[in-house]
Amino acid sequence: MEFNLIHHHDILGSGSRLSYQFFVIIAMLAGGWLVREDSSKWLITATQRWSILGIAFFGALIGSAIPAFFAGGFVEQLAWSVPITPKTVMGGILCSFLFVAIYKKITLIHYDTSDGFARGAIAIMAIGRIGCIFQHCCYGKQASWGMHFGDGLLRIPVQYFEAFGLFGIFFLIQYLHTKNLFSGRRLFIVFALYGLLRFSLEFWRQQIAGIYFGIGFYQWIALLILFTGIWQISHRSFNRKQQVEAA
Repeated sequence: MEFNLIHHHDILGSGSRLSYQFFVIIAMLAGGWLVREDSSKWLITATQRWSILGIAFFGALIGSAIPAFFAGGFVEQLAWSVPITPKTVMGGILCSFLFVAIYKKITLIHYDTSDGFARGAIAIMAIGRIGCIFQHCCYGKQASWGMHFGDGLLRIPVQYFEAFGLFGIFFLIQYLHTKNLFSGRRLFIVFALYGLLRFSLEFWRQQIAGIYFGIGFYQWIALLILFTGIWQISHRSFNRKQQVEAA
């Protein structure tokens, strides 16, 4: 999902801008509430907690904008020519994670806070993607079995597919949260599953960025998210196994 304010390059004629903004606001409120609820259980001081949440939010804002300047194609042209750059949630979640990790390293906070972001992050992405359906942005390539999105062409409804996949990931994370399964790894399950989902769907999405070594720019970011998730899950699972054996 591209959370941005100037998606004029890929908004088709009959989309509803107001509906898009409504769902983005709902996504932020719902996701923010979940993060607030889950982070309230962190065993750190209130100052540390709010500092981490602030750093995560700042990282998401910065990270969502940076990729546009290197995307190539129409996205990069827009990024350098308009005051408000196109944004992508993929850069947002990566940079948010990186900023928090660096901040905790600097401030010597060793408490694991990753689970506190898992439900909120995926809720924001899932609900926000509904807005893309109404706005007709982030649309797919032409296909005989596609849908009309306002330009008189049949296009693959990748917005619907991604929304369905994102809600599936959300319900999985909600189940793991309720059962307290995969503690310390739930955010990275989100990373791995969303990275795989987004990488796959990009083959059907209308390319508006550059293609490098045979795949699109946003697919490279999706792969980075996927492998970050896999590495973190593996690394944390190994550490937990060693801790159990040592005990």
